[in-house]
Amino acid sequence: MAVSPRTLLGPLALAVALSATGCTTTVTDPVAVPAQEVGAAQNDLGKRSPEGGYWPKSVQLGQNPELGAVVLDGQGFTLYRFDDDSPEPPTSTCVDACSSRWPPVLVSEKITFQNLDASTLGAIARQDGTQQVTVGGWPVYRFADDQVPGQILGQGRQGSWFAVAPDGGKAAPAGAPTGG
Repeated sequence: MAVSPRTLLGPLALAVALSATGCTTTVTDPVAVPAQEVGAAQNDLGKRSPEGGYWPKSVQLGQNPELGAVVLDGQGFTLYRFDDDSPEPPTSTCVDACSSRWPPVLVSEKITFQNLDASTLGAIARQDGTQQVTVGGWPVYRFADDQVPGQILGQGRQGSWFAVAPDGGKAAPAGAPTGG
């Protein structure tokens, strides 16, 4: 079941989070997050859910030196979309073993969204009953092998996983086709 961004506002207090924290809702002023050396930061997936996903404190716009504008979690880790999923209607197909390697980004009541267009944000109900964040209708995930902020080890993995652009498309260097 898809939840529209407008429906998401009430139960998750997204509007309050955006306005009360002073977060802008337009794609401006991206944060540059270069990849750091392995060992310089911990691959902390945040508070893990029993269902295998994780609840980040925030989701935000970032700038990757190789891919340009990308969506990051609050720690600066790259978020990904999966080509086997669907944006219309938003559907997540990454479950069981897949969600261990690619933890879904789950919605919590305290999540904030920074420098992203609120009209592109939403959530869907997963098979396990949790709510997963969507960007442009695409469910988003972290890649467990990304060990430090800014890494993009999941980019192009299995020809189906790609860093997510702020509109939900595939993040790509300027001038490269992104695909929806």
